[in-house]
Amino acid sequence: MAEVQALPITRPVVPAQDGPNAARKKFATPPVKIACLACRASRTRCTGETPCASCKSRDRPCQYKPSRRGGPRVRKKQRPSEDDVAPSVESKPPDVDMPSNLLVENYINPGAGLKNLNEVINDSDTLFDTLFSNTTNFTGTTTPPISEAGPMARSYTSDFAILNAYYIWVHPYFPILPPPASPVLPDESGLLFESKPMDINESLSPAALAISAILALVPCAQDPNPLAEESILFRRKYAQFLAQSAFETIETESDHPQSSVEPSRALEDSDDEYINRQPFHPNLPLELESVVAYDILSVYEYSQRGNLKRMRSRANAALMSAMGMSLHTNNEEDPFSEARRRVWWMTYVCICQASIVSNSKPSFDVFTPSFTTKMPTIATDAEAWPLFVKSQQAILTATQFVIDLNEALRRHADMSNIYQKMVELELLLEPLVTASEISVSSCPPSQMVDQFELSVAQALRCMTRIKLNSARIKVHRYCAFFDLPVFPRKNCDLRPVQEKGNNDGQELRHWPSCCSTLISGTSGHSNSSATASSPAHSMRSSPSDGGQSHQSIMTPIFPFSSHQSAKICLKSALSIAQAFDLMPYPNPINQVSDGPSYIGPFSNVISPRTMPSFACCAMQCAYVLLMVHAKTQTMYSTWSTDAGSLANDLLSRLQQGILSILGTLENYGTAFEALSGMRDQIRDKVYSSITFDT
Repeated sequence: MAEVQALPITRPVVPAQDGPNAARKKFATPPVKIACLACRASRTRCTGETPCASCKSRDRPCQYKPSRRGGPRVRKKQRPSEDDVAPSVESKPPDVDMPSNLLVENYINPGAGLKNLNEVINDSDTLFDTLFSNTTNFTGTTTPPISEAGPMARSYTSDFAILNAYYIWVHPYFPILPPPASPVLPDESGLLFESKPMDINESLSPAALAISAILALVPCAQDPNPLAEESILFRRKYAQFLAQSAFETIETESDHPQSSVEPSRALEDSDDEYINRQPFHPNLPLELESVVAYDILSVYEYSQRGNLKRMRSRANAALMSAMGMSLHTNNEEDPFSEARRRVWWMTYVCICQASIVSNSKPSFDVFTPSFTTKMPTIATDAEAWPLFVKSQQAILTATQFVIDLNEALRRHADMSNIYQKMVELELLLEPLVTASEISVSSCPPSQMVDQFELSVAQALRCMTRIKLNSARIKVHRYCAFFDLPVFPRKNCDLRPVQEKGNNDGQELRHWPSCCSTLISGTSGHSNSSATASSPAHSMRSSPSDGGQSHQSIMTPIFPFSSHQSAKICLKSALSIAQAFDLMPYPNPINQVSDGPSYIGPFSNVISPRTMPSFACCAMQCAYVLLMVHAKTQTMYSTWSTDAGSLANDLLSRLQQGILSILGTLENYGTAFEALSGMRDQIRDKVYSSITFDT
């Protein structure tokens, strides 16, 4: 085959532009579209000649080759005609001769600090930095949803932003920090995209990292699909990353510098503090930040991870650290007094809550007189904190009663202690419940947190009411319903349906007489069963079950009848549902309204409340409402008289209460995955067994 000689490629001739159009050019000498290969490679301006001025001055070959990208782009709009341009050209002043050292060309050569347009477009680093750096500048809470952006999570770029978000999302339900030192601003979180990894500017504070782990679970207002499985998974991973970082930061700050360099000298000053950074909160001592982090991580492990063992571990670590700093006895008055009190009593609440949800005895004496630290204060409600702590003590005591009751029933032990304890608890709880019912303050549901903490007082009052009524349900639940299972899986101290006995359907029909039975004792009522001395048997039988040929001497197991206990449980459950409805909502956009607020102005997702460590109270409430609902339907399903009308009224109130609890868990489940299991069980029960009026 004959060899084909390479022919030189000549550059097309670009005609000079004279006339009016020349005045429209941005530069005195416009950039050419046919730059030679050498100028394109070095990103210098080419004059378009052969050879060009740059190649001629550098004594290098000057060759032109058409671009493989298709050459100059086709103009989409018609170039304005000369007639259109002429008026604007004529109005411009005549060109002024400029010295050669001030010509624009001298400032766009390499080294002058400016890049021409082609260089900017072709520089991928510049494009990426321009589009994706400083994301928070483009994604405030007022930004509409981002379509096709993929999973995203909240990411805060400074401790100030994290602290501000804490007062919006966390503080009303977990006031472990002092009141805000400055006005709370609308939430301005940045966005972290799964599809666009970027460096994360982690805080050095363990408290800030623990708070960030909670905040990362809250859906982003800009997420078009915040409840999609991939979005939830990304938030879960990012939150766990932050939670682990918080825990590791605590370990790092407690490490001794000499331990890894010169261990032989580490013990010489082992008690010295080595934290050297700015405090996260101006009124919170640095050494308390680790306690705050442990407490928040305790709630995180429960509500998000569902890990009760680790919840107790984090709470115990907080307790040991707090007591190591003598927070339980510290009544020193200084600018940090309120911070120390809040950290101690919230630690106390956390360790109690860990025992309540795990249905176990606490690791310390709850009522020891050695805890002498004063209660924190709220400017608008002096009694909110003391009542809140009392409610936590009350529900913990009720939980211990349930443990002792179950143990006595399992061992067929003497029930006299249970009888007496139930009397004492009812005498304790009734006045506290009554006081909580009449003292709940009122504020808009989307009230922002400020230095007066009105919304904090409202939340504490609601939680007090919820906990006290839940404690009362725990005391009376067995007498009222014999703990007949309702839910398919175990929740708190409620039995699952798998453990259901063969006589549960019969028990539901025999209630409310099931707990009015008697066991062997000193006073006479009839029951002939040879096993009547068994507490379990006596609770499962009615007075008419036995024959009349044998009379036994009987005494009551409980000081209340089943009817009395069931009525108390029902009243408490309806009160719990109402208290959950009164709980304030986070307000990230700082717009007060009469209803719940949303995570953003363009979102239809209601702002999720956070720190739901008392979710078991919602399950106790739902259990009672479902039990009474089922019993009412069983007994009055075919009645059409006045009794049937009353039954319908009761069913309506029960349905309203159940829907309130379901809505509460729906709200919590928006952010916290462990609680979505509770929500799903109630939802399934509601949709399968309750018929709503249409």
